Amino acid sequence: MDKLDIKLEREKNDYFREWIIEEWKHHNTVDPIYQLRIIKPEELNFEENEEYYKIMFNDEMVGFIGIKNYEKLIYLYRFFINEKYRGQGIGTVALNKLIDMAKENNKDISLEVSDYSVAKDLYERLGFKNHWTRMVLKINDNIYEN
Repeated sequence: MDKLDIKLEREKNDYFREWIIEEWKHHNTVDPIYQLRIIKPEELNFEENEEYYKIMFNDEMVGFIGIKNYEKLIYLYRFFINEKYRGQGIGTVALNKLIDMAKENNKDISLEVSDYSVAKDLYERLGFKNHWTRMVLKINDNIYEN
């Protein structure tokens, strides 16, 4: 699987605005609890510790990884593979590259994943374990607005 020619290329956060909107749209189709409020790309704000990487396959961007980089932790914040490239092992190789990056910097990796997400199996195969359970009682559509 690691024989695939996959590269992670750091890019300025603003580059990913349209991709992030696509990721949100995808979550709306797979998570029956959260129907996210899709905002316009220009309304996206980035935190200082956010970093984004293009997932490159055969010199084509096929997805991205967004992380929040903390002193002792990498929080996998966003992970998206274009639908036509899913199921080819690209996500596995890309996540293994992120794991290697974490090991080089002696950092843990944390993430949140829905029980409905197809990525949950991938995370478990790569060694991620449940640490706690987040439960939600959905009362309003503004759950992501503080």
